[in-house]
Amino acid sequence: MNALLTMQGLRHSYDGRPVLGVESLEVLEGEILAIVGPNGSGKSTLLRIVNLLERPTRGEIEFWNGSRLSGMSRGERKELARQMAMIFQEPLLFRRTVRENVAYGLKVRRVPRDERRVQVGEMLARLNLVDLAERDALTLSGGEAQKVALGRAMVLKPRLLLLDEPLASLDMPSRREMRTYISRLVREMGVTAIYVSHDYHEVLEIADRLAVIIGGTLLQTGKPGEVFGRPVNGAVAEFLGAENLLEGEVTSCREGAARISVSGLELEALCDLSPGSRVKVLIHPEEVALLSGVGEAGSVRNRLRARVLEVREIGGMVRVRLDCGFPLVAHITRASREEMGVEPGREFTAAVKATALHVMPFTRKG
Repeated sequence: MNALLTMQGLRHSYDGRPVLGVESLEVLEGEILAIVGPNGSGKSTLLRIVNLLERPTRGEIEFWNGSRLSGMSRGERKELARQMAMIFQEPLLFRRTVRENVAYGLKVRRVPRDERRVQVGEMLARLNLVDLAERDALTLSGGEAQKVALGRAMVLKPRLLLLDEPLASLDMPSRREMRTYISRLVREMGVTAIYVSHDYHEVLEIADRLAVIIGGTLLQTGKPGEVFGRPVNGAVAEFLGAENLLEGEVTSCREGAARISVSGLELEALCDLSPGSRVKVLIHPEEVALLSGVGEAGSVRNRLRARVLEVREIGGMVRVRLDCGFPLVAHITRASREEMGVEPGREFTAAVKATALHVMPFTRKG
């Protein structure tokens, strides 16, 4: 997949205060790249820079037509801006009909009336807005209004669609519906999209790749499963909702097999860090098996005596909070809970394979 645009060494500051640092980031043609991070982490600033609304303090962006941000003429900026569309958290609709709102950009670009009517009609049909076409756009619900904003952007057939927290003000049903429309339209029309959100749950169903920005710094990019499964450090793991994030120290390491001390207990894991290294250890709750006896653990290297502190059913899964000498959370099925009689106060063996422990160097950012 070719890169639609490439960012290198981007830095931006406000009044001398650094707010953004991106060493390198590619946006691949035809993908939905989700940029996620806490509020105030620099995500929207990056989006404005890409949309040519702000100039970075330093750094470079190369766009799909070969234009470079640092040496771009006014004419090149205008042409690139015409090939991008942006959707904000608030729809920013006009006091006109839904049809007129969707047609606005085409009218500004002097698209002939007959052609405009056909394109707007097709977009209204795609978004299931035909019955609302003559409604005053300012009387719509939040979800309906955001669909109109999406139609107004996509009817322009942009090369790059930029979305800045587009679902933040919507209720859950409207969010689900909008995610479906965004994903479908972007893929059917062959558009590339950058989607900014502080809520990583919001983008998991539609993003091809994640880029995690925390404290203004791009820390990790990759496919959602890779980023969730193997976060680069504790800060990324914490932002992504890691439940079992433990602090420890490598006590020995030989040929990639390490022993790590966590709260006075030793765990076996795969890593190449030298003895004495401070680390963060991530154990996904679904990797923790609860067994009735130590012998049942078989070849599993990490076997911990565990007392059940709390049991909560969440959807089709049961969340079990354990005391193993350090806090640990396990996710088990309802059937397993009933079969084993998992209740507060009971003791089990918590078994975790060495390969299930993800070890990260301890850093100031996590």
